[in-house]
Amino acid sequence: MTEAGALESLITQQVVTAMKAHDAVRTTTLRLIKNALKNKAIEKRAPLTPAEEQQALATMIKQRRDSIDQFTKGNRPELAAAEAAEIVVI
Repeated sequence: MTEAGALESLITQQVVTAMKAHDAVRTTTLRLIKNALKNKAIEKRAPLTPAEEQQALATMIKQRRDSIDQFTKGNRPELAAAEAAEIVVI
């Protein structure tokens, strides 16, 4: 993905595919990714580079892993499983 916005357009296509497949987890997670990338671009006031896009995705994965640790410690395996499913999509 060398051109700016290529990842965002790919995610948009995947959202449509996930919606047609009635895959709620995938649809929701892809929308979260799209919004996170858009917010980073707005914050930067310029299109994101591929490295910045990858950094944003890495941050999202780290947040999910931290949540899994907290949910596991709090004896909430169903919430930990939901976070793990989001990591797979990201």
